[in-house]
Amino acid sequence: MFNFLNIIRNNSTTFYDFDTQKRRSQKSRFVVTCLLSFIAAILCSKVSDNLLTGFLAVQSILLGFTVNVMFFLLGNHKGQSVIGQSIESQLRSERLRDLYHELFYNVSYFNLVAVASIIVATVLLLPTPLVPDFMRDLPAVKIYVHWIGTSELPRFASAALRVGMMWVFYTLAIEVVFSISRVIGRTSFYFEQKMVEMRDSNSNELS
Repeated sequence: MFNFLNIIRNNSTTFYDFDTQKRRSQKSRFVVTCLLSFIAAILCSKVSDNLLTGFLAVQSILLGFTVNVMFFLLGNHKGQSVIGQSIESQLRSERLRDLYHELFYNVSYFNLVAVASIIVATVLLLPTPLVPDFMRDLPAVKIYVHWIGTSELPRFASAALRVGMMWVFYTLAIEVVFSISRVIGRTSFYFEQKMVEMRDSNSNELS
């Protein structure tokens, strides 16, 4: 069963130094992201529909890219024999196998964040609901329309909701940029280390 918490948890375990295996905390990054998003939501609580539409287009392209990465990794995963290798080479091969599996967690997490950001952007693009003309003459509707037009509470609630939605949007947008950068960086690092492993393996065979 598709579990969002498992994706987030598995992705969080991939933050470590490849050589030392030391874990890296992400709490400070999340705090800074939320703070920057809150400031942006207050200063830029309204964005144009063209910007949101462009954001949706970019997200669709990035989702296609990460899906291709996932299928490429699935189709090109071949186990490497560790027989005859040094202890250091065997350890590096084990770390590469772990990195290979972690790439799927990274891609899955990005896809989760990207889909969430697409949903929020789509909601922001929705037009403000209006009362249908055939209902405007109803007494209850007249009272409601009058209250909306004269009371400060609906305006305050609408502004607060808008800032809240923009805070979520900016937070997800920052996380999307960070996640796709990490997917690209770790994928490049994986293939770089894989080529080193293959070169060392060929050297051992020749010797």
